Amino acid sequence: MFVQDLVMCLQLSANKYMHRNLRQKAADCYLNPPCGCVNPGKEIECESCEYLESCLSRCHSSASNS
Repeated sequence: MFVQDLVMCLQLSANKYMHRNLRQKAADCYLNPPCGCVNPGKEIECESCEYLESCLSRCHSSASNS
C-alpha cells in the first residue's frame, strides 16, 4: 500500500511540474492565430476569433490557479 501511495504522489507531482513548465503566456496567443487576424486587439474582425478567446481564457485561468 505504501509503495502505491508513493508512486501516486510522484505521478501527481510530475504532472503538476510538467504543466507548470508548459504554461502558455497571454502574449503567445497573439502570435499567428489560426483565424487569420493580422493585428489582434486592434482590428474589429479579430473580436470574433474563437481561438483568441479560448487561448486567453486558458492563460487567465492558469494564472489564477497558481
